[in-house]
Amino acid sequence: MKYSNKVVTKILSSAVLIVLAGQASAAQETWSGIDTEISSCVAAVADHANYSDATKVRHAVVGVKERIVGYKLTIETSLFDEASDIAIREYATSCVVNGSNVPVEFSISEVDNGA
Repeated sequence: MKYSNKVVTKILSSAVLIVLAGQASAAQETWSGIDTEISSCVAAVADHANYSDATKVRHAVVGVKERIVGYKLTIETSLFDEASDIAIREYATSCVVNGSNVPVEFSISEVDNGA
């Protein structure tokens, strides 16, 4: 999918803020030190999710399990437009990744939020 630079910049900025916010709460858990894994999975979400009409994207890491090689991350993604604080689309993602590599397992599904 092709997006304008302005939309991509806004989306990436929002994603970075969410990752950084997630890192702050993750420090309370045992999630510190997996920044590259989170970034890799978020990039995979961006490749598969429909970001059209979205002006803000929120990625929430809701689960982390250490695997033999890497981590299994569970991510909830919400997309918002300028007109509302209610998500226009939501996705549930499972991602197995090691470092900044492409995820070895990846699944994403759109959640029916009634919008």
